[in-house]
Amino acid sequence: MPLFQHKPELKLKHKKLVHVAAVILFLLYLAVLAYVLFFLEIRDGTYRNVNFVPFKTIRMLYTYYFKYHEFTSWYWIANIYGNIALLAPFGLLLPLICHRRMSFWSILLLAALFSVAIEFCQFLAGVGEADIDDVILNVFGAFLGYVLYRILGASFK
Repeated sequence: MPLFQHKPELKLKHKKLVHVAAVILFLLYLAVLAYVLFFLEIRDGTYRNVNFVPFKTIRMLYTYYFKYHEFTSWYWIANIYGNIALLAPFGLLLPLICHRRMSFWSILLLAALFSVAIEFCQFLAGVGEADIDDVILNVFGAFLGYVLYRILGASFK
């Protein structure tokens, strides 16, 4: 008889525990996300700007930072990698929360809608720029989170 038996009731308890932990982590993630996006940086007055041109901001950051060194490195990191990291937990945790298996495309669609909603709320609140590049980077982050979910899921099976 093997040392560790896989009993069906243990497997069900494990799934429930993972689901509850994922829900708690997702709620904490949303709270931290709201704080970072709307309260971390206090501005005087409101700031409203819109960019609908894909890769305009990314190209501008690349040009000024790598060619002219006019931005400090933290600005490049915060803008590019920060936007990628913002929605990585979304792509990782959302499939764990949903009982049915979520497809790659449904995660990307939900991430895009969520990111557009964030940009719209930031614009209305006057706390950030509504930028299509942020949406692109956010969706890429959710994609990376989903890839991590799939890798971790395969390793636990």
